[in-house]
Amino acid sequence: MFQYVYPQFQFKSLLRGEMLEQLRDYPKYYLQLSFSGFAEGVVSGCELSWDNGKLTVGPGMVYRGGHLYFMKEPYSLECEPDNRRRYLKLQFLTEMKELRQVSGNTRIVLAHEAPDPACEMELCRFCLQEGARLRDKHENFEDFSTEFDTINLIYAPYAGGGMSTLNPVILKQFARETFQNRTKDPYDVSFSMNVLANKGVIEAECIMEYLKVKLDGEVRDQSTYGMYRGLLKVLREQEQGGGRQDKEFQGRRSVMLL
Repeated sequence: MFQYVYPQFQFKSLLRGEMLEQLRDYPKYYLQLSFSGFAEGVVSGCELSWDNGKLTVGPGMVYRGGHLYFMKEPYSLECEPDNRRRYLKLQFLTEMKELRQVSGNTRIVLAHEAPDPACEMELCRFCLQEGARLRDKHENFEDFSTEFDTINLIYAPYAGGGMSTLNPVILKQFARETFQNRTKDPYDVSFSMNVLANKGVIEAECIMEYLKVKLDGEVRDQSTYGMYRGLLKVLREQEQGGGRQDKEFQGRRSVMLL
């Protein structure tokens, strides 16, 4: 049967062991049920910025293996140019079991090797050239795929039901450009309104169904990269249909990361 039980705090009344267990277990059960069936990824926060040779990961929360990992303070690490692709990764360490607690810890690293899905999660990737600055702001939707000197968030999973989804920052940029293109397509308007109304947090299934309608079922790659490529194709078709071209961006070198 469904029920709720809260301990009563009263003067000169001792809290029994089962009462303390209720305080301990309630938030745990709530989170377990809330994230049941979720795929791994960032849940909130973890914003990335670069300044004066340092890459900083903001406070945030990530989900993996049925557990939520929290980081309360920003974390910075050295990030100097080396003209090679690098990955900012979250490494999940072995669970620690002690007398009074069980803890799961992580380590943030910057490496040239791609993340190992068995124990690592990508936060971003980039290639920083000598004499350049690493851009953490993007000019438009296509700019998210710029290979050099730009933080790439396309491959970094965002937690979602069933499968990981795209970062809300990417989806909100798509929605803004859709409205800029003045499309009259009800699917475009409805999808983009949902993106903005939900602060960019959209399930992967919703994105895939939208792309199937827009691209006549041509969606084969269901990865975050595949979703991004599909949305980019939709934007290009909108621009062609409206006779709009982004001339300022045409001269920019934008190489897709494969």
